[in-house]
Amino acid sequence: MGLKDCLISAVEQNAITKEEAAFLADEFDQRFAQNRLAMGDDLAKARARKDMEAALKAEAAEKRRRANLTEARRLSVKSFLQDYRDREGNANVYDAAVALLSHYGFRGASSVRGRTEAIIAGAHKNLDQVMFSFQRQGLLGKRPNRGLQSDVVKELHGEASGDATAKQLARAISNVYEDLRQRFNASGGAIGKIDNFGLPHSHDRLKVKAAGRADWKAGIRPLLDPARMTDPLTGQPLTAARLDQALDHVYDSIVSNNRANMVPQAARRGQGAIASQRQEERFLIFRDSQSWMDYNARFGKGDVVQAIFGHVNGMARDIAAMEVLGPNPSSMVEYMKQVVAHEIGKLEAGKGTLAKEAKVFKNSQANIAEWRIESLWQALRGRPEVASGAAAFTSNIKNVLTGTQLGATALLAGATDPFIASASRKLAGLPVTSTVRDMVSMLSKAKREDIISSGIIWDEYMHVMADELRFVGPAVGSEWSQWIADRGVTWSGLKPLTTGRKLVEARAWQKTIGDNAEKTFQKLDPRFRTALEGFGVTPQHWDIWRKAKDPNGFVTQRQIETNGGAVNYIDTARATPGEIAAETKALAHREAAEKLSEIITSWSERSVPSGSPNARSLLTGIERRGTVGGELLDFLLQYKSFGLSFTTMQLEAVFEMAAARGGGKGFRSGMAYFAPMAIMLTLGGAAYLQIKHLLDGKKPENMDPAENPGFWLKATFQGGGFGLFGDFVSANENRFGQSLQESLMGPGVAFMGDTLGLTIGNAQQWIGGEKVNPGRQARRYLQRYTPFVASHWATRGAYNRLVLDNLQWMLDPDADKSFKAQASRAKKAGTPFMVAPGQFTPMR
Repeated sequence: MGLKDCLISAVEQNAITKEEAAFLADEFDQRFAQNRLAMGDDLAKARARKDMEAALKAEAAEKRRRANLTEARRLSVKSFLQDYRDREGNANVYDAAVALLSHYGFRGASSVRGRTEAIIAGAHKNLDQVMFSFQRQGLLGKRPNRGLQSDVVKELHGEASGDATAKQLARAISNVYEDLRQRFNASGGAIGKIDNFGLPHSHDRLKVKAAGRADWKAGIRPLLDPARMTDPLTGQPLTAARLDQALDHVYDSIVSNNRANMVPQAARRGQGAIASQRQEERFLIFRDSQSWMDYNARFGKGDVVQAIFGHVNGMARDIAAMEVLGPNPSSMVEYMKQVVAHEIGKLEAGKGTLAKEAKVFKNSQANIAEWRIESLWQALRGRPEVASGAAAFTSNIKNVLTGTQLGATALLAGATDPFIASASRKLAGLPVTSTVRDMVSMLSKAKREDIISSGIIWDEYMHVMADELRFVGPAVGSEWSQWIADRGVTWSGLKPLTTGRKLVEARAWQKTIGDNAEKTFQKLDPRFRTALEGFGVTPQHWDIWRKAKDPNGFVTQRQIETNGGAVNYIDTARATPGEIAAETKALAHREAAEKLSEIITSWSERSVPSGSPNARSLLTGIERRGTVGGELLDFLLQYKSFGLSFTTMQLEAVFEMAAARGGGKGFRSGMAYFAPMAIMLTLGGAAYLQIKHLLDGKKPENMDPAENPGFWLKATFQGGGFGLFGDFVSANENRFGQSLQESLMGPGVAFMGDTLGLTIGNAQQWIGGEKVNPGRQARRYLQRYTPFVASHWATRGAYNRLVLDNLQWMLDPDADKSFKAQASRAKKAGTPFMVAPGQFTPMR
């Protein structure tokens, strides 16, 4: 019986599908055609059949391995969901499911988000010299050493650049890539090793689509090295005909986001198993470094540095998801949703259950739980887009506004961050004392590099393709608009201040562990031990930590891994007992180092709130980017990331402090934690408000509670990160001249409304015979939306008086009346101008 007869018989017996039979038949034909070039038909058929048999056996073995890994993770997830107990000691299967995706302490295990950041931190410490060589510099934030970047690409492609530094950096990159590849495979993946592969490539879908199939193929074909590219069907080098067919397939996949090559079936289309992804990015192999750079310049995304760290961060995200949830994390998330729904169903039926009855949405608990788990998972993996053009347009608006309107936020952060950090340290049982001098010293280049090299994430390289900005959230969009956002928060001091504070907090953890190294785990301060146990730290982890103190008294991730040796991903079935022992030790130390990284990154968010996926996804839900609802939600969230993260973190902290003691004492303990911080944050907000008045050329506001109680309510809002809404305590508009409704919708909606009003609105009023004053509106528009100078603490006052007032004198026939009205409103609000609008010298 021939092969095809066997396939027909297998289909008739329902052993395989018709599609699978057709695929196998085509593959046999391809292998036969390839072999008959060098041998007779009978030998070619025998060789093709033998090769297919070996390939199918290997594929079956790989499927069994993934199935075993999947089942092992399912059992682990099931055990965690069943054994989890909340702060009150009760089963709470929903809380457990969310914790596996992302949490910031007190859950007893690693999360997908936490492990992602830990893996990135581990990679960053081994790429420290790469990061230091290409960090943004100067006023414009350009990356230096362009020539060195090209030399690194040469070395990665196996070409001698003649530059020793480039060779060293390329070796570090290759080592990190190889470690991530092997770890990805150990988690269920199957990425083959290719010597001198170079860099992964990312395609800009819109550029490829704009070029068209013929031009794209003509452009990429001479840049490729077909001799090193493997035919996915035959496993042999590509023939000219097969290369052309393969490029058609790749083009279709790029421009359609893989839709053109999908197989329709009666099942929900998802992302599929992560383990089976990432092979395609290694299919295209370029001839040399120049070919890679030429393609990247024409059809790629980002520069060399973005390509390097985009791959590192993407691999870390995938590895973390597979290690926590198995080779197909999306399916495991679906499993968790069904487990939670099942337990809630048993609760509703009055049966024994692991679900906790909700006090809110009691009759919709299962639906809310499913929605919440899915929304958080989407936030971690990246919310899908519907209309990419619309998403890019609105993202650019948000980025420009970020560079325009947050110029004084660094003053607020400077006034309030120390109190938030102190409260966070108190909650974790760390020493509370931390001075401004400590933070400033961390900004010095030598100390910053030392801390980052120890195993601390550098935010600049954490989000190279979608920057995360404090108080803002993800800053996706065009590169030019991301540059405006990045420069805005950098020039104002917000970004350096945030970096300094996070480094201080990281060092505080490393130092506290070092100071307690002589104690056993059980002898640690109960609050400190609880903080560690919240991430699954065990006495075994602690014993590894306490032996990893560096000469300066810090316990660092680098020293922990150094003590354990390198992970070699050995085949335990063939290894010697000594090799197995060494590998076991190395894996234990890497796990301990990553536990420390996860703790530091998670608690840094408590100390220096920036915005968490937990808080953001609570509002964005499962709305996709590029839809009306999705973009409106993104607009609504702008400038609220800090407030949401801070609020959710502090509510959790209060409940944890209360639960630690229980009863009335517990409530007093929670309030004892929160009240001092709330008071100090209010004072910080008050200081910020007064400084801002002075920067605007106004007198400070009356702070007497009896005469001006609204001031302290505004200060409370301001200290908690919702200062825009504090403006409405004593006014009908916020600081940007926007109504409460506009503020609720977000500055992006207000910006589009102001833009339409300035253009189409004025035209309609003029056509309708109404009086228009475009000069005054233009002045207000520039005061709200001029990048950098409009809100920066050092330029806002001079820009208003010297530039915009003069512009209004020229364009507004009623300028004098407008200036007097502004002065009257300020005086009525209790903050009269020291330099009145329209004037250039101080008033008496």
